[in-house]
Amino acid sequence: MTDKRPGLKLFLISFLTLFGEMMFIRYVSSNIYLLSYYKNAILIAIFLGIGIGFLTSRSKRNYIEFIPIASLVLVTIIIYFNDYLRIDLDHSLKDESIWPEFWANTRAQSVPILGVLVFFYAAIAMYFIPLGQETMRSMSAFRPLRAYSINVAGALAGIVIFAIAGWLWTTPLVWFAVFLVPTLWLSRKYSKRGVFYLNAASIIITLFLVFSAHFGAEVWSPYSRIKVYPFSAQPGSGFISTTNGNPQVGSMNFDLVYKGPEAALIMESRRIYEIPYDLGAPKTVMVVGAGAGNETAMALRKGASYIDAVEIDPVFITLGSHLSPHRPFLDERVSVHVDDARAFFHKTKKKYDLVVIGFLDSQYHLTHMSNIRTENFVYTYESLKQTKELLTGDGVLQLNYNAPRPDMRAKLYEILKDVYGADLVVYAPIDPVSGNISYVAGPGVRGKNKTIEGLQEISFGTKGALTLPTDDWPFLYLDGKKIPREYWSMLLLIPVISFALIRVAAGRHGAFSLKFFMLGLGFMLLETKSITSFALLFGSTVTVVSVVIAAILSSVLLANFIIHRWYMESVIVPYLLIFASLIVLYFLPLSLFIGLNWTAKLAVSLLLISAPIFFASFVFGISFAGSERMDVDMGSNIFGAVVGGMSEYLSMAMGFNGLYVVSLIAYAIAFMIDMKGKKA
Repeated sequence: MTDKRPGLKLFLISFLTLFGEMMFIRYVSSNIYLLSYYKNAILIAIFLGIGIGFLTSRSKRNYIEFIPIASLVLVTIIIYFNDYLRIDLDHSLKDESIWPEFWANTRAQSVPILGVLVFFYAAIAMYFIPLGQETMRSMSAFRPLRAYSINVAGALAGIVIFAIAGWLWTTPLVWFAVFLVPTLWLSRKYSKRGVFYLNAASIIITLFLVFSAHFGAEVWSPYSRIKVYPFSAQPGSGFISTTNGNPQVGSMNFDLVYKGPEAALIMESRRIYEIPYDLGAPKTVMVVGAGAGNETAMALRKGASYIDAVEIDPVFITLGSHLSPHRPFLDERVSVHVDDARAFFHKTKKKYDLVVIGFLDSQYHLTHMSNIRTENFVYTYESLKQTKELLTGDGVLQLNYNAPRPDMRAKLYEILKDVYGADLVVYAPIDPVSGNISYVAGPGVRGKNKTIEGLQEISFGTKGALTLPTDDWPFLYLDGKKIPREYWSMLLLIPVISFALIRVAAGRHGAFSLKFFMLGLGFMLLETKSITSFALLFGSTVTVVSVVIAAILSSVLLANFIIHRWYMESVIVPYLLIFASLIVLYFLPLSLFIGLNWTAKLAVSLLLISAPIFFASFVFGISFAGSERMDVDMGSNIFGAVVGGMSEYLSMAMGFNGLYVVSLIAYAIAFMIDMKGKKA
């Protein structure tokens, strides 16, 4: 690869930048539990590093040759943090954490939460500076619009390849090999022979460390890092699993008498699973959040004739089929659906005697652009209201949850009480060993003896000041519409660090474009809102998110082609279309379209939800085509995306529809700058 093929070089560096972005977001948040709560902070750091790289592209120093050594250092630190350090979530994430405690490594040491955030933010930002620098240098060989199109095409390839790697359950060893080997090839012309060999050795050691750290009973699903452990030393006891270090239910053996310390927890969980069958004899059952199959196995034991088992993560389906003591998913009475729970609510045409919403605390985030978790949209008012339509005339809904926080329990109770009225009873263990709680509602509860051995009915007081989760504000874990206090330190500190680095880079190598900054801010918010809207319509699956991101990049390429083909120069019409589409989307409830069939929802998505992004692509493409300083304009745009990423936290205070307002303001400022420039 030489500069004789600049297009191929630009495509490759753009591919590596996006692939590396996805790789580090996934790897860091999967290994350092704390950072899963600040997932888009990693994205913001990456954008900052790329932007600084753009602004320093005219410097004589080439930093890309340091990527292999930096990778070795960063991976070593991540593995060390995963194995030996911990952060007490009870004292630092009270608003976002469900549990007042978590499983800590006995070898672990406590460290300041803010220190961890600052360290990784700075480290990841610096890591991506060389990639941004090399990208801009490669872009300088072309006219702006053509350079941008090749850049986007490479990024699109990075998204697609990483998505395929996730679907194939590949391990980090594969990701780092795909990323580091081409990087070594790219950097060879800048490196002396000794440095080149040192880099090659660093890559080999890095790959060995990654392999060693993740060798054993560990699987990387499209969503998370999953480990499996035996429930106990008793043969056939089943297993317990963790996702990104967070303990999950696993799979238990209902035929075994447990004798170890886990016996109390097993018995408590079993009583929760048996509740619906103490109230009736359901024959048709839907289980969402089926996991490894506990609820499904119980339904089979109790005589169900047909079961739809819905689980978003295919790895858990495999575990339930081959490692579970009961192998419930292999039973001919069970139909398995690898899908999002909310999406399946829309798709199914059946009515059920029993609908079970399992323990859905997945800790999986919908996307690195958002702090929404994959299960958030299941616990909204609109979602739980829809469950009523899924029940037969004598049907029952069972919602199992595992959280000791009273406010979260009360929120779910208030929603179900409003939906089901008096046909609602809530059970909790008499002598609890966990935070297990079960809400049972529906016509099948009416007139039944509700006394169940080992469990007690619990009641809740008046609603008070509870803010209930909705499709626009789906934050079950927050106690009100606000930005949680644990995020404020990050939101205040990151701009200070970012601004200092930006001013140093811009002061030495160029200016700053407020217009492109605003375009980046607005576009980032449009991406975030679009992804959450698509997830609500089609499901919070990795497939949906990957397709949406790929579609966004494809729309950028299409806009660039149209601009080039028809020589578009005016941005006035695209701006006006952005404003019009944002206003329409703000006032048009998405709930109007959720019940439509798949084809109709796709049409709505393309014509309405995607419209602002498509029009915004024209504004950026036309503006960038006339750029005289690609480094400054692209750098400023990336820094706008940094602020846009932080602005996503506003959704916690104002709902996701509020992001349309912030985006509209950003594009209005850019429009005024454009109009002022034309008058001048």
